[in-house]
Amino acid sequence: MAKIPSFSIIPKPKEEEPTWVAAIFWSLVVLLVVLIIPILIFQGQINAQVKKKSALQAEESKLIADNAGLSQRMTLVFRRLNDFSQLLREHRFNSNLFAFLGTICHKRAQFTGLAISESSNHLTVGLKTENFKTLGEQLLILKSNPQISNPKFSGLAVDKDGKIVGSLDFDFDKKIITPLEGL
Repeated sequence: MAKIPSFSIIPKPKEEEPTWVAAIFWSLVVLLVVLIIPILIFQGQINAQVKKKSALQAEESKLIADNAGLSQRMTLVFRRLNDFSQLLREHRFNSNLFAFLGTICHKRAQFTGLAISESSNHLTVGLKTENFKTLGEQLLILKSNPQISNPKFSGLAVDKDGKIVGSLDFDFDKKIITPLEGL
């Protein structure tokens, strides 16, 4: 028996595919293209949104850093303003005190020093008089004044000129030093 060759020189007619197979194939190709195009468009939009998000986050962190410094400066200014306002509220008008001291000082006595308590109406003044008689009269003036309470004399000494020196402590009426109004 002779072998039949596996190929033949005579071409065979091409078998035609049914038209429904070609129609389904091309419909599927079109469907695949229609599905891939929106996916690619959405992927591009996602990448753009991710870039925008990272840029906004970088800008936000920069603004937060800038605002932190500004916030610290504003806090410092706020504290300084509060301190200044408190200082103005607690400021007292002291010139009445000097006029008051002029009225209670004996003609032959001299106040040489002045110390005012910040928390209370207590005053300490240095005193220099010509003699003990003037010192006694000065103490009587202080005791007779209704705006003065608890007068005390201390530190009695005689200086090189023969004058009597010491210090007076007393409490005075709150109306003499008044808070400064209108600030």
